This record gives sequence, C-alpha cells and structure tokens, in this order.
Amino acid sequence: MSSVNSPCIMLCMKVLVLSAHADDEVIGIGGTLHKLADAGAVIRLVLFSDGAEGYTRIEEQPTIVAQRHRETAHVCNILGISEYVNLHGLDWNLKVDNAGYREVIRQIREFQPDLMFTHSRADYNDHRVVHDVGVEGWFHASVPCAMALGPIRRPASLYEFEVLHPIVNPSLVVDITDSFDAKVEAMHCYASQHDLVGDVFQLMEGRAMARGFLIGVKYGEALSRTTYRPYAIHDIRDLSEGARP
Repeated sequence: MSSVNSPCIMLCMKVLVLSAHADDEVIGIGGTLHKLADAGAVIRLVLFSDGAEGYTRIEEQPTIVAQRHRETAHVCNILGISEYVNLHGLDWNLKVDNAGYREVIRQIREFQPDLMFTHSRADYNDHRVVHDVGVEGWFHASVPCAMALGPIRRPASLYEFEVLHPIVNPSLVVDITDSFDAKVEAMHCYASQHDLVGDVFQLMEGRAMARGFLIGVKYGEALSRTTYRPYAIHDIRDLSEGARP
C-alpha cells in the first residue's frame, strides 16, 4: 500500500465529501479531512439524510434532527470543514434517481472540487445509494449533459471510504497518526449516535491501527480510488505516483 503523508499538500485545493449520514464522514475519513483542512483545503460536506431515524428513545424523536444538525456543526469546527450542506433525505429511503444524480452534478459544478470522497459500495442501502449517485454524478458532471446545472467540470480525483464494512483492497492508506485524536474528538460530538452504532470508538481505533499497520504507522485510513473511469496519464512519469514505500 502507498502512504499519503505530506505536510504541505495542495494548499489551495477544494474538497467535496458526499456522505449519507452525520457521523459517516468522521468514521470514514475524519483524520484525513482534518489533515486536509490543516493543509489549507476548503472542504464542503454534503449529507444526504437528516438522520430522523437516529434516535434510541421515543422522547428524542421530535428533536433528533435538530440535535444532529448541532452535532454536525461542532464536528465541522473540530475537523476544519468549511461548508456543510444537508439535502434533507429520509433514512432508509435514499434512492438512486434523477434527483440524486442532478444534485451531485450541481454540487460538483457549483463548488468545483479538486478532490472528492464518497462511500464505498460495501455498506448497507443508504451508503450504497450515495456511492452510486456520487460516482455516476461525478462522471456526468464532466460531460456535456444537464447543462442547466452549470458548465461541465473536469473530473476531480475521487476516492471511496469505508464505514461499517472494510474496503477489501484499498488503493492507499493515509497516515492519520497526527490527526487521530481530532477524529475521536469529532466522534464524541455525535453523542446522539453512540448508543445506536455500538462501540464505534473500538471500531475506529481497531481499524485505524490495522490500516496503519499496512504502511508502518500507528493509525491509518484506507481509501480506494474509483475505477469507474480511467485516469489519463500524459506524462509517463506519473505512472510512479503513489508507488513510494
């Protein structure tokens, strides 16, 4: 596996994150996002669901959406996320449809990211839906269609992250040893979800240690670069990118 561990990476880049629910972004790539923000990246987080089903006691039902919005705002402050958008979808009802594709295309053409992240397809329905509309929307944002949504945008680098189920063969592992504490702090903000998702801190530390082991560091986060479309190599030397030990 290759390691991404440069202290001065692309200081003026824009990063777009497509995530199903509030907390997926922390579990999947919280450490990576913190490192990108520290390096100067402008990050927009797009959540597809309000998280209305994310309560564990019936008395929480009327307030859970507002609580999760507040929690996400705190997480954004900790991780350095500049913008937060919620598409107000319903848990268990996210769909691969025209509206989802159009929203992804609109976000890409409006924000013009240099780098994108979305779910891997390994998880349950809501996560798979965001993966599918994310990857498909990413593809179509760079071709001349749906022009009412803005001018076409060159493809950004797109990576998939893992939440509940691991990526079988990750493309690379990001060294988050110096940002793992921020990842944990951010997850503590999602107090409403702690009883719902089990011991998420055990999951995060165990997986981060396992991923870190692959590249010889304490903590890591795995990513898979999308294979939905090929990446152009114009300079043959670019073939060696990411091959560093």
